[in-house]
Amino acid sequence: MINYLNELMKDINQLEDKSAVSIEKLANKYYKFLPKFNEAFLAICNQLIISEKLYLFSIATLWLKKRKSILDIKHLSLYENWIEKYVDNWGKCDQLCYRLINPLIEKYDELYTYIVKWSNSSKPTTRRVSLVSFIHSSKGHSVLYDFNKILPIIDKLKDDSDIHVQKAVGWVLKCSYYNYPSEVVIYLRKNVKILNRLIFRYSLENMPIDLKQELMSLDYK
Repeated sequence: MINYLNELMKDINQLEDKSAVSIEKLANKYYKFLPKFNEAFLAICNQLIISEKLYLFSIATLWLKKRKSILDIKHLSLYENWIEKYVDNWGKCDQLCYRLINPLIEKYDELYTYIVKWSNSSKPTTRRVSLVSFIHSSKGHSVLYDFNKILPIIDKLKDDSDIHVQKAVGWVLKCSYYNYPSEVVIYLRKNVKILNRLIFRYSLENMPIDLKQELMSLDYK
C-alpha cells in the first residue's frame, strides 16, 4: 500500500496544476490497480482521506463512487468517522456526499436517524452533510429522497449561524424542485416571512422565470 501511494504522489507532484480534471484523470489511471477486496480498498481510501489534502480526498471519493459494493451499512462506522474527523470544509463535504453518502442513504432507509444526528452536530460541516446528503448527483443535481423526511432537517437548519449550512438549505430546496415542485413552492409561500434572503433566492434558481418573479414579489424577510 505504501509503494502504491508513493507512486500516486509522484504523479501528483508532477502535475502542473491540480485541477479537478487532472485529479480525475489520475484517479481513473490508478483505479484499475486497486485491490479487489473491499477491506484493502477502503484501507487505501482511508489513507488518502486522513492525509487532509483536498486533492487526495478527491481521488479517494472518486474511487469510492466507482466501487458500488462498498455501499454497505457495515462500513458506516468508517464513513461516519470520515465525516466527523476529516470533513473540515464545504468542498470535502460535498464530494463525500455526492459520491458516497447520498447513494448510501438512498439504499438504506434506516440511516435517516444518522442524518438527524448529523443535523444536531456542533460541527458546521457535519450539519451541512445532513443536508447535502439528500442531493443525488448524476448528470445534474436532484433530490430523490422522501421530501417529507427532508423538511424537518430544513426547518431545523434554516436559521443556522453558518453561511455554508444556510446555502445548503437553499440548495436542497433548489434541487428538490425537479421532483417536488408543488411541495417546494408551498413550503416557500408558507415560510416566506421567516426564510432569510440567501436561502429564499437559492431555492428559486431552478424555477421558470414567471414563477420565480411571482415568488420574488412576495413580501419575504
